Amino acid sequence: MRTNPRPLALLLSVSILTGCAVGPDYRSPEIDVSSRFLGQEAIVHRDVQSKADLTAWWAGFDDPLLTRFISLALEQNLDIAQAAARVAQSRASLRLADAALLPSANVSANAARTYQSVETPLGQVLSATRDFDRNGSYYEANLNASWEIDVFGGLRRGREAARAEYDASEASAIATRLAVAAQTADVYVTIRGLQARIVIARQQAQTRRELLSTVKLQFEKGIAAELQMRQVEGSLAQVEAQIPVLESGLDAAMNALDVLLAVQPGTYRAELGPEASIPAAPGLAETGTPADMIRRRPDLIVAERRVAAASARIGVATAEYYPKFSLGALIGSATAIAGGHLFTADATQAAGLLGLRWRLFDFGRIDAQVAAARGQEA
Repeated sequence: MRTNPRPLALLLSVSILTGCAVGPDYRSPEIDVSSRFLGQEAIVHRDVQSKADLTAWWAGFDDPLLTRFISLALEQNLDIAQAAARVAQSRASLRLADAALLPSANVSANAARTYQSVETPLGQVLSATRDFDRNGSYYEANLNASWEIDVFGGLRRGREAARAEYDASEASAIATRLAVAAQTADVYVTIRGLQARIVIARQQAQTRRELLSTVKLQFEKGIAAELQMRQVEGSLAQVEAQIPVLESGLDAAMNALDVLLAVQPGTYRAELGPEASIPAAPGLAETGTPADMIRRRPDLIVAERRVAAASARIGVATAEYYPKFSLGALIGSATAIAGGHLFTADATQAAGLLGLRWRLFDFGRIDAQVAAARGQEA
C-alpha cells in the first residue's frame, strides 16, 4: 500500500510555519549601570534596616492618622479607580487575544413553516407535480466550528501586544497607588508643619506684645527711645501678618487632602484640627544598587512594556502582507419532512472548508499600517 506524501508534507509545512512569527522579536533593554556608584561606601557602612517592605512604607512613620488617611486614599481616590478600570480593560483585551488563537464553535437551530405561492416560477413548477402541498416545514440543527491557522504569527503578535499592554496597565496602577500614597503623606506632613508654624507664630506674636508693653512703659518713663518702640511694633506687625498667610496655606492643604480622599471639602477638618507633632521620618532602609532601583520604578516598567507592545504590533501589521488560512467544519441535521426526522441517519449533514484570505491588492494600505506601527515604537 502506497501513501500519498503530499498531505503529510503540507501538514508538516504548516506546523513548521506556525512556529514562526513575522515582525521583530522584542528583547528587553539591558540596564548598563556600573556596580560601583557615588556614595557606595557610605551606604555599605551606614546603619540601615533590612530591605524595606514598600507595600506599606508609610507604616514606618508610626502615625495612626497618617496610616488611616493613606488607606482611605487608596480605597477612594478616583485616579486609582480609573487605573483599576484600565487594568480590567487590558485584562479583557488579553483574554480576547488569547481566544483568537483557539478554534471557535457555535450551535445553530432553525424551524420554519412555509406556505408556497403558485404564481412564482418555483410555485408554478411545483404545482404541476403530483401530491403538491403548498404547506411545508423545515427543521435544521448544526454545530459549526472554525479555526484561523496562525501560519505567519499575526495572532501571536497580537497576543504579545495585549500581554505587554496588560503588564503596562498593572505597572501604571502600581505607580498611581504609590503616587497617591506619597501625595497623601506629603499633604499630611505639610498640614502638620503649617499647624506647628501657626502655633509658633502665635507664640511669637504674644511674646512681642508683651515686649511692646514693656518698651512702651519704658518709653513713657524716658528709659527707652522711640526708635526701640517702633522697632518692636514693626516686629509684631510682621509676625501678625504671617499668621493669616499660614492659615490660608493650612486651609488649602486640608482641601488638597480632601481632594485626594475624594470627599467634600472639610470632611476631615475636625480630625486634623488638634495640633500634632510632625511625623518623624523612619530609619533608612536598604534599597539596593541604582540599577535595582531603576528596575523597580513603575514608570520605567510602563514605558518598557509599551515599547514591547509597539514592537509586537509591527508584527501584527506585517502579517497582513501574507495570506490567512482557516479551517471550517459543520455537522448537523436537516429535514423538510417533520421535526421527528431530525437527528436521524438520513437527515445528517456535514461539510468541511479550507479558507484563504489574502489582501493581495491592498499592499499600499498595509505599508502605511506597518509604518504607523514602527512610528509608535520609535
